[in-house]
Amino acid sequence: MTLPLETIPSPTAAARRIGDWVAGLRRSDIPEPAAAVALDCIVDTLGVALAGTGEAAARLAADEAREIYAAGASRLLLGGRLCAEGAAFANVAAAHALDFDDNSYAGFVHGSAVVVPTALAMVEAAGGRGSDLLTAVTAGAEAQYALAEAVGNEVYHDGWWTTALFGTVGATAASAKALGLDGRATADAIAFALCGTGGLRACFGTGAKPLLAAQAAANGVRAARLAVRGLTVPHGVVEDPRGFARLVAADRFDPAAVEALGRRWRLLDPGIDTKLYPVCLSAHAAIDAVRDLIAERELAPCDIRAIHCRVPPVVAANLTYGQPATAGEARFSLPFAVACAMLYGTLALEHLEDAALADPVLRHAMGRVSMTADPDWNADPGRARTAPEGAEVSVETITGERLVRFCASARGTVARPLSAAEHAAKFRTCAARAVGSGEAQRLHRKLRRIEAETDLSGLFDPVYHVDCS
Repeated sequence: MTLPLETIPSPTAAARRIGDWVAGLRRSDIPEPAAAVALDCIVDTLGVALAGTGEAAARLAADEAREIYAAGASRLLLGGRLCAEGAAFANVAAAHALDFDDNSYAGFVHGSAVVVPTALAMVEAAGGRGSDLLTAVTAGAEAQYALAEAVGNEVYHDGWWTTALFGTVGATAASAKALGLDGRATADAIAFALCGTGGLRACFGTGAKPLLAAQAAANGVRAARLAVRGLTVPHGVVEDPRGFARLVAADRFDPAAVEALGRRWRLLDPGIDTKLYPVCLSAHAAIDAVRDLIAERELAPCDIRAIHCRVPPVVAANLTYGQPATAGEARFSLPFAVACAMLYGTLALEHLEDAALADPVLRHAMGRVSMTADPDWNADPGRARTAPEGAEVSVETITGERLVRFCASARGTVARPLSAAEHAAKFRTCAARAVGSGEAQRLHRKLRRIEAETDLSGLFDPVYHVDCS
C-alpha cells in the first residue's frame, strides 16, 4: 500500500535506511541463489559491454573520458586505464550501447548496465577481490531496485527513464560499498545523488540513451567520493515535501519496500530478465510468437501476407519507429523486430548492421507488419502482472489462413529463463566481437569463477587488444 507522504510511519529516512543496509552488507549475508543471479548479471553485462565497444556511443564516451579524466587503476574496455569515474562512464556507455543488457520490472530498470561496470571500476581502484565485486554489485542492484519499487512503475509510464533515474542510486551504493563507507556517509552519497538524478524516455532510439546511463554511473561514483571527503546532505530527500517522491513520483512512496532490504532480494523477486535479442525488451514477446508460429507451421517468408501485433500501451510507447533509419531506431521498432523473425528466424547483432538495415527485402517485410496498442490490456490485473510486455500476434497467410499466438513472456525473462548453455553462448558471441572466440571462451571461464580472483587488475589480461581505430 502506498501512503501519503504526510502519514509515512517510518522513523528512518529512506536514504539512511539504504545507506545502513549497504554499509552493513557482507558477502556471507547474500543468499546463494541471489549471489548466483548477481554472477549472471556480471558475466552477461561484461559480455554485452565488450560487444558494445564497437558502437559510436561507446567510442564517443571513451574518447571523452580519456580527455577529461585522470589516469588511474580502472580498466577501459576500449583500452587503457583511468580513474574509476572515467572508467565507469566509458564502460557503462558500452554496456548499454546495444540495448542487449538485462533489466528488471522493479522500476523497469536496466540495472546491471550501470551497476556492474561501476562496481568493477571502483573495486579495481580499491584493490579489491572478486568477492568484493559480487558484493558491490549486489548492494547496488538491490538498493536501486528497492527504491524503484518503493515509488512504483508509474514513474516509468510518466516518461522518466528509470535506468538513468535509479541507476544513479545503484552506482552510488556500489561505489560506497567498494570504498567501505559507513551507513551515514553512504546515506549522504545516496541523498546527494538523488538530488541531481534524472533522465527522459524521449532519448530512446538515439545515442543519448547509453550516454545518460554513463552519466548516471559517473554521478554515482562522484557522490560516493564526495562523501569520503566529508559531504553531508539531509537524508530525508525522498520524503521531503520538496523531494524525490513528491516531485518525481507524484507522492507515491511505500517505505516498506526499502525496509525490506536484506529480507527480500529483488535479484530473485521480481528477478532479472536476460535478453535473447539485442533490441528493446518490448519487442521480444512478439518476436517469440512469430518464431514459434513459423516453426510450427513450417512457413516461409513468401507464405506470409501480413503480421499484426496487439500489444499493451507501454510496448507501443516504447516501439515508436515504424521504418527505422538507424540501428538505434531499429532497436525500438516492432516492424523491424518482427520482420527479422519472419525473414531470418531470429534477431541477432548482425541484423542491426548498416547493410542489413538497408536491404530492400527487409524494408519490404517491415511494411507487412502492423501494431495496435490495446488500451484495455491492463484492465485484467492477472494479465497486467504476467504479461506486462506481452503480445498477441496474428499471421495472415497468402492462402487467407489466420494464425494467432499469444506470448505473455519472452524467452530470457524470469518466467522463461535462459539455460546456462544459452547464457554462455550469448557471452561468447558478444565478447568474440571484441576479443576473438578463443579469448571469449577463456574470459567466460574466468568470469564464472570471479570470486576466486584475488586481484581484478588483470581480469581481462591477456584478452586485450580491442581495436580502437
